[in-house]
Amino acid sequence: MNLLRLAAVLVAAYGTRVLRVPVHGWTPTREADGVGPVTRRTYWVDLAAPRRAMPELMDDTLQRLPRTIPPVLAWFRRVRASSVRTGVGDRFAILMLGVRRARVEVTEVRTDGFRLGTLRQHSESGWIDFHYRPLDGGGYRLRVVSQVRASSWFDRLAYLCGVGVLQRLTWEAGLRRVLRRSGGQKTGHGTTTVEWP
Repeated sequence: MNLLRLAAVLVAAYGTRVLRVPVHGWTPTREADGVGPVTRRTYWVDLAAPRRAMPELMDDTLQRLPRTIPPVLAWFRRVRASSVRTGVGDRFAILMLGVRRARVEVTEVRTDGFRLGTLRQHSESGWIDFHYRPLDGGGYRLRVVSQVRASSWFDRLAYLCGVGVLQRLTWEAGLRRVLRRSGGQKTGHGTTTVEWP
């Protein structure tokens, strides 16, 4: 009888997205596939006098994405590569903090940056955009912008209980590595988070 109760609880939890077992792990997800509020996070670093052209720096960041993010925070591994160079359609398997699996796909490549779309096993549903913008005065702002919803209520709770802080540390560490590769000097940094239903 206890086994039947456990099965009923698991079915109910899965139906409410409290527990989600990925069935099609390489399927793209959108914000509509998630739960809870839409969350838009922006992480940025301002830099002056880069020694590299910014389009070249963005391309280098995409090509070296697994080495841009510290592996202790998020270990990226490119899979199903479409060519020698990383481009649209290429996918990455990610191991976050050594315990949580995630998957993303390159959905856009532009001269000013690139976009990653989340895939079914990611803890969030939506997109992450890495790009630069010119600033008044000749500097640049490197930005990581994500617009997502939690993939399950469990993922939402985990984000509120501390995963959000680790996520911020991950992207800020990646931005610092790109800043070093630019040869420029940091003139500012920051982060914002906005949520809406």
